[in-house]
Amino acid sequence: MENDRSMAFAFVEWIKKRKQDNYELQESTDDNRIVLKMETPYASGSVVIYFQESIITELSITNKKEENVFYLHFELKNLDHAKDLFLEMEECLLKQWDVHTRKILFCCTCGLTTSFFAMRMNEVAKVIGVDMEFTAVPYENLFENTQDKDAILIAPQMSYRLKNVQEIITDRIVMKIPTAIFSSYDAPGMILLLKEKFDAEDKEKHIAEKQREKLMAGDGAVLVVSVINMERRNQIAYRLYNKDKVMVETQITKSKYRITDLYDVIDTVKALNPDLYRICIVTPGTIHEGKLTYENAGIIDEDIISKIRKGFDGHVFLYNDTDMIALGYAMKNNVTENCAFYFVPTGNYSGNIGIVVNGQLVHSNGHLGGRQLEAVSNVTTFPKNPYALQKTPEGNVELAARYITGLFSYTGIRHIAFYSKMIPNAEVLKEKMQEFLPERYLPDIFKQDSIREYLYTGTLYRMHQDAALQNEGD
Repeated sequence: MENDRSMAFAFVEWIKKRKQDNYELQESTDDNRIVLKMETPYASGSVVIYFQESIITELSITNKKEENVFYLHFELKNLDHAKDLFLEMEECLLKQWDVHTRKILFCCTCGLTTSFFAMRMNEVAKVIGVDMEFTAVPYENLFENTQDKDAILIAPQMSYRLKNVQEIITDRIVMKIPTAIFSSYDAPGMILLLKEKFDAEDKEKHIAEKQREKLMAGDGAVLVVSVINMERRNQIAYRLYNKDKVMVETQITKSKYRITDLYDVIDTVKALNPDLYRICIVTPGTIHEGKLTYENAGIIDEDIISKIRKGFDGHVFLYNDTDMIALGYAMKNNVTENCAFYFVPTGNYSGNIGIVVNGQLVHSNGHLGGRQLEAVSNVTTFPKNPYALQKTPEGNVELAARYITGLFSYTGIRHIAFYSKMIPNAEVLKEKMQEFLPERYLPDIFKQDSIREYLYTGTLYRMHQDAALQNEGD
């Protein structure tokens, strides 16, 4: 413990010595913790080191919109690893200088007329001192360019697509450029309208503070850690259960996902919960003989179970995310017939599929873990490059219709649910599928707006099943 405390003090001194001029740094201490506050005009960061039975370090950043843009915690066991994580946090903090500028994206059919309008808007914004940045893209490139934008404005000649875009992009301002403003290049009028929209949005936005310091669930805890591929990035979230009751729920926010982030979460929760007796990891990728391959995160044949079992006597389970979503969907909706769940993370052209037959998951050979459709795509004929199709809602509908038609034709499953931000509703998917199947043969298709509860429900059920089998074998 004394060595750990010495490492903690060395970490603090290293942070203080490397402090940069573009943020203020303040330190406060008490008997149980050290707090380092980092302040910029646009964001606040903190490093909190808790002296408990183990040394727990928490790194977080909140911007001036009160949005949590970076959060993680880990057990301080390796100084070099702690330094790497701090450097990643510091980089994120300094990037908030750029984030402060309101970024507005214009869109029209080919991007030409809105490009001229964006140039005019940038000229006027600079002259009158408004902190806004305007860019323009053609419609086919719209959805891959919205990640860092505060507002998306559709040209009047494309107003017929407005509802579709609003159904897909639900967390930001999406509106039509007023015809009078666009036709007259009324840049001041556009800026005034945007300021009114942003002011109204800021007043309505309320971000609830999550409790982060209490990471202990009590005796007999079960940890479920999920890595979910959402919106072209991975989210790490976990729940700590006691007798199937959620005691703690936290989400890790980082721009990049590494396998060490997963181990940090597990080590921290293990350190604070000595009575933890079951750990489950739910992740994208292929699981084969207990090893994970998830190429998008640079993970190849990672023996996660063996690494976690070092120093841990309880059960460890590893599942694919789409499989658990499919199982949870069937359970929560009391689906008694055979069913499938089609999960399409934004930016993926093939999606993933989980199949439940007679209440049980169907695993493919080698347990591809939901990635069967990626193999199917190699023998499927598309009228256009699938990588190009994934960029627009219409293209995603085209891809999904072909995949689901194939799935239905091969398996005969008539109950198919799906999650895709880029497909606005089930009706457009059914309409497209009628190009390949007569309407009377179409399966029942249901769009889902959320997958998180399905994932946890399926995971708990499967984990209890597998734990019972392991106990019988012990």
